[in-house]
Amino acid sequence: MAFAFFGVQRAEAQLTLARVARLPPPRDLPGAVVHATWRTAQDHRRLTSAVDVSTLLVSVLLFIAGSRVLFRPRGGGWLWRQALLGSVVVGAATVAVDHALRAGRIAALRALLTNPATRIPLPTGLHADEVGRMTFGISLGASWVTLALLCAALYYVSRERARAYLDA
Repeated sequence: MAFAFFGVQRAEAQLTLARVARLPPPRDLPGAVVHATWRTAQDHRRLTSAVDVSTLLVSVLLFIAGSRVLFRPRGGGWLWRQALLGSVVVGAATVAVDHALRAGRIAALRALLTNPATRIPLPTGLHADEVGRMTFGISLGASWVTLALLCAALYYVSRERARAYLDA
């Protein structure tokens, strides 16, 4: 249920960001990261919106299915397994989209950080490309960890013993 809650929060934030027509100029590094993410979302609106809407829908389904398992109605495990399977598929799509858009996000962040009009100070010893690779690399790594945890949960609930307990 926690994965579902955070999935809904993330998807809703990304969809809200994608709907914004114009962002104010960034004044700090986190603002520049948001601006770079927004720029690539605007450039690939259909792709990012499709993944975010899918994440939103599957996360709501996962939350409902997790609630059903928590209250243990008879045969309630099948919906949870299906919701976990859908979450794994959407999680894999999210990882693929994040990986595909990583270079564009790094380029957009580099353009913002090297623009003399924005004048965003970087941490000492770091260049714009290093900041972009670290920032979006951590984000991609977090997506991989989430996908691995969802796969582990799906494997666990698909075992015969867990299925017998959840579907009893």
